[in-house]
Amino acid sequence: MSTVSTPATDHSGGLARRSVSPFEVGAQSVANVAPSAVIAFGPAQMAASAGNGAWFSFFVGTVIVLVIAFSIVTFARRRAGVGSLYSLVRPALGPTGSFVTGWALFLGVIGIAAGSLCGAGFFLSTFLGHFGVTALDGILGQIILDLLLLAGAIFLTITSVRVSARVSATLEVISIIAITVTLVIIYFKSGNVFDSAQFTLTGSTFGGIVFAVVIAILGFVGFESAASLGAESKDPFRAIPRAVMGSAILAGFLYIFATYSQVAQFKGGAAALAKSASPMDDLTSQWGLGFLQPVLDFGFCASFFAVVVACITVGARILFGMSNEGILPAFLGHAHPRHKTPSKAIWLIVPIVAIPAIAVLSTGVAPLSATTYIDTVGVFGYMVSYALVCVGAPFFLKKLGVKRVLLATVMGVIGVASLAYVFYANVFPVPAYPFNTLPYYFLGGLVIGIVGYAILRARHPEVAERAGTFADDSAAVE
Repeated sequence: MSTVSTPATDHSGGLARRSVSPFEVGAQSVANVAPSAVIAFGPAQMAASAGNGAWFSFFVGTVIVLVIAFSIVTFARRRAGVGSLYSLVRPALGPTGSFVTGWALFLGVIGIAAGSLCGAGFFLSTFLGHFGVTALDGILGQIILDLLLLAGAIFLTITSVRVSARVSATLEVISIIAITVTLVIIYFKSGNVFDSAQFTLTGSTFGGIVFAVVIAILGFVGFESAASLGAESKDPFRAIPRAVMGSAILAGFLYIFATYSQVAQFKGGAAALAKSASPMDDLTSQWGLGFLQPVLDFGFCASFFAVVVACITVGARILFGMSNEGILPAFLGHAHPRHKTPSKAIWLIVPIVAIPAIAVLSTGVAPLSATTYIDTVGVFGYMVSYALVCVGAPFFLKKLGVKRVLLATVMGVIGVASLAYVFYANVFPVPAYPFNTLPYYFLGGLVIGIVGYAILRARHPEVAERAGTFADDSAAVE
């Protein structure tokens, strides 16, 4: 298939149209996934249920995510807009389906941004603690650090999407390099390169491996965020699909490598790793590399901060697109006159991100626990939006009269079934407090948005009908 962009209307709304390079588009997705942040704790969580099969669970999770990516790319090769998945699904699911997809994704990015802000603040204080600075370790100190980090995120996202993407990618690359180098050094020190127990899945059970797949899939959320740069990308119909697929493949490779490595090198194996509260710090201490801990902690802080920046970028553009369609107040659709970024939407999102982070921390919840709780709420939003994309992809192709409808249907069914299982595993059996309440926070937010849209549809149907239309379609030749 060859794809040529032939938009009839400029759907940039004053943003820096066709200015973002393919590298920067890819950087947006990589920053939103933040592999380093997942590597910090994911392998230990996986090992708790899958044991020596933890790496294999990540492999299965990667395959499932690539199936979901196939559905996203099905749209992204032919349609591009500032609203990410919200804009993509409009031709297949209509205005109502488009709004629900966009609103769920918006709740997702807010949750992940707020949770990651808590993580960034914690690791920044931990990094400073290595140099004797402990005054910011308490609740007030964590809130102050979070607000300072949020101020930095505001500056980056308003100044330039290109700068924010490059800075986020640079921070993530530094963190990935630090983790990889650390693991390679430990390989040489331990000599345990080929761990037969992991290759044979010794002691692992089918149920444990399958449950760990749930955690694995959650580690990929945000891989599609390059789609929010549809109006600003220089070559959206090529760059965005490549970024979506590329970020999923890169993250999957890193997760499998890091999980295998941590299980192989951790003294006591998978069982000991599962009990560690800070796996990478414990691993470096075990092998006499404690001097690397400040570097790793800075890297984890950078990774979480990159997520905050990437999520604000996506969320602001969803609001920007909805505003230009008349769904939201007009002022949110104004681009900065000099920087050509959705500055008004960014300023609105900032307190929405800060409030849940500050509220949870103020109750005395540990920062990383706050990250887990708030992120979990956000993940539900991503899952709903991904599922709707999987549902819509075959209908989209059928409407266009192009090939691969059957393949898209099979992929869509696998994607929806996998996401449904992930949701089921998070709510049944009913988990302990506060995890048993988290789905209801998300459902409450989702209902508020849907009710608001229903009221708009009843009062101003012509406005509601515009949902998801602020986008460009390609002239695709199959």
